[in-house]
Amino acid sequence: MSKSYIIEVGSESAGIVVRDRAGFRFFSASQRFSSLDGRLFRSARDAERAAKNRALSKKPACPEFVKSLRRALPKLPF
Repeated sequence: MSKSYIIEVGSESAGIVVRDRAGFRFFSASQRFSSLDGRLFRSARDAERAAKNRALSKKPACPEFVKSLRRALPKLPF
């Protein structure tokens, strides 16, 4: 069984998924799919479905600074 897969939506490269112990980790190939970057999926097929849904979605991809804020917020003392 392969350990990595390229995911394409139409003729656009969405990213790759790499198998690890917990499932398949998504690495985006373009800004359009950055909201999926780093997400863990149970299967490569699930990651492909998520990329297709992302391509059909009207809302913009999550900007990088929002991701960094989300990572930092739990560390801030409130």
